[in-house]
Amino acid sequence: MLRPTRTLKNAAVACAAVLIGDQYDQYTSTSLEVGHQRAALAVSELRSLEISDKQDLLTALVLGVAMITFAMHVANGQPFLIAHHTLALLKPVYPSLLTMEPDVMDYLMCLVSTETFECLLTSEIPTLRVNENDRLNVIDRYLGLTSSLFAHFYDICKVNHLLRRTGGSMDVQTAQQVHKVQESLARWKASPPPQFLERFTPGEVVTMLAQAKVLHLTALLIIYRLQHPFGESDAEAIFLSKAIIAEFDAVLHFTGHSIPCTSLAYLTACFEITDAEARSVALEKIHIVVTFSKQSRIRFQNLNDSIHENLLDKR
Repeated sequence: MLRPTRTLKNAAVACAAVLIGDQYDQYTSTSLEVGHQRAALAVSELRSLEISDKQDLLTALVLGVAMITFAMHVANGQPFLIAHHTLALLKPVYPSLLTMEPDVMDYLMCLVSTETFECLLTSEIPTLRVNENDRLNVIDRYLGLTSSLFAHFYDICKVNHLLRRTGGSMDVQTAQQVHKVQESLARWKASPPPQFLERFTPGEVVTMLAQAKVLHLTALLIIYRLQHPFGESDAEAIFLSKAIIAEFDAVLHFTGHSIPCTSLAYLTACFEITDAEARSVALEKIHIVVTFSKQSRIRFQNLNDSIHENLLDKR
């Protein structure tokens, strides 16, 4: 069990401050000031932390997740850098994490997903590959049934990074790697634990199954686009994009809520929409699809506009 410390209290106060500011406009200025002060102290502790025992390991995990939460609620928060640094600390002790309570790995997957989603956009390689077999038959508090999929996202990032280094040209060896990743993705299936349907409400079941489907389709879409750039063989990519957006619409209709941890999926699907009216309809839903924070919606919109302009130049 993690012992409370001044460092963890700073992290908790920082998160609470920005969460209050995000919900109540009258507290925004004061909350941000308090939040930044406490976050600076917590990040400083994270940077100087060395892992020598279980308490250090748990402290790194909780601090990392807390500071990512803070960073996603403020402008220029740099959640990727926080995740990257924390995972670099934890990578040498990854085997130890597998022997701890299930919640510990859930915290790790929060860090992994944050870094991985950014790496998919920047063609970088994530710090840590969490093996698929290490996350079978589990319900992750952030990623539901999909944490086993992140081994495949790691492999996609690795191929994408290789293609960036070669200027996009695909030799025989790279083509074989892409094909191997694609085959592995085609075989992937969500693996619910026993009594999955009995343990959760219908709304929770629908959301988790949709999250798994959406992120799987996103992985398939990305690996397809590595083989077929925009403007080439677009039909399959458009089909996958429509399937992703349809899943969001179905979940919103059934539950009244969006699907957690899927902003990248919606962003990727929007890239494929060429019809102006359909694109406008999809983008009007950002406020109900991207719900983590105001800053996450702003970043989504900025990324979407920037990449869309780039794609228009290529089409």
